[in-house]
Amino acid sequence: MHRIKIFFSAALHLSHVYFQLIRGIWKIAGVPRPMVTVFGGSRVVQTDPYARQANQFAQMLVNANISVITGGGPGIMEAANCALPPLNGEAKSIGIGVRGLGEGPNKCVKEYFVLDYFFARKWLMTNYSQGFAVFPGGFGTLDELSEVLTLIQTKKLGRVPIVLIGSEYWKLLMQWLHTEALKHKLILKEELELFIVTDDLQEALNILQGKVGQVQEKP
Repeated sequence: MHRIKIFFSAALHLSHVYFQLIRGIWKIAGVPRPMVTVFGGSRVVQTDPYARQANQFAQMLVNANISVITGGGPGIMEAANCALPPLNGEAKSIGIGVRGLGEGPNKCVKEYFVLDYFFARKWLMTNYSQGFAVFPGGFGTLDELSEVLTLIQTKKLGRVPIVLIGSEYWKLLMQWLHTEALKHKLILKEELELFIVTDDLQEALNILQGKVGQVQEKP
């Protein structure tokens, strides 16, 4: 009896996850391709230089007819969603929230939907993006970056361009990767080429523009 109860509870839970993912895929399907996901900290204030960079970079993306996906919340996400849509073009920004965070949609996100699970949001933001721009953030941002790199490393995700913006912020992470992880052979040298760190927004755009069109789109 206990086993049956656990089984039906798990089946109900999985069906709920399934329908949330189906709804998310339907929403994502309406966003013009190509799409770039912007990751970054929710605690970054809008006057912070990194938030200003995120807004400027998102504006560059949509002006290049590349749609922007964020988590739809505050901080870097808000800065990116506040990029104005181009007068002539189809690119847009969309936010995918998670229920229970106490954040709600930021003031600029027009296309927004909310899920119950972090992993479902991350799956949608990862599997339907043709590139990633990663701004400074905390545990959540590191988790998102690590998952994308792990999926590419293990060939569960096709090679896509990843740009980390803010060399001063990412400096110690890069130092650890080179002096510890690489030294102990926990990562391979070529895996450090899966992403690029830069402060140059035009360089970041060129990297994404040069590769997003080469990535096979998912249905």
